[in-house]
Amino acid sequence: MDKEKTQEEHPSQKEPEKEILEESLEDQINPKNPSEEKEEFDKDTILKAKLDEAYGLQEDLKGKYLRSVADLDNLRKRSIRDREDAVLRTRAQIIGDLLPVIDAFQLGLSEAQKNKDAASVVAGFSMAMKQMNSVLGEFGLSVIDPSNEEFDPKLHEAIGYEDSPDHDEGMVLKCVRVGYRIRDQLLRPATVILSKKANDETG
Repeated sequence: MDKEKTQEEHPSQKEPEKEILEESLEDQINPKNPSEEKEEFDKDTILKAKLDEAYGLQEDLKGKYLRSVADLDNLRKRSIRDREDAVLRTRAQIIGDLLPVIDAFQLGLSEAQKNKDAASVVAGFSMAMKQMNSVLGEFGLSVIDPSNEEFDPKLHEAIGYEDSPDHDEGMVLKCVRVGYRIRDQLLRPATVILSKKANDETG
């Protein structure tokens, strides 16, 4: 009687054994298929590979985009530079054709200054020359007048020498005809006469 009562009071002692037995029976009835485990592993591997491919494609597209932006920027800069060069060439050609006219004006003004009776004409010519030089200066034209400067073969053209004890040899003694340039482009070199030391004829 007491034995039966004790078994009724402690029925939970058999429950763990029952659960283990049920799991064992379930594994026997529905065992895990190794192919299913491999299939799950393959799915993960394929998914990872596709993600890596997608990231690689994104980086490739990003690189192509950046290269395209750089190419467009270079094209824009080259177009601006080509347009500026074309404008400069046009200005240089037009102003270069005007240089003989400017020389004629300056020569006429120099001759008129020798005549005292032509003072009013000289004043008018001088004002016109200043205005013309101002306008041409706005287009980048500058005068090369190297008197008493060192000779520069890039900007000056020597046509002769004169003795000058007061100047170092090779200095520009006179500027026969001024030169012109537009920015860094030389239109016409200045025509100059250089100094040289006088030879001592003693003895």
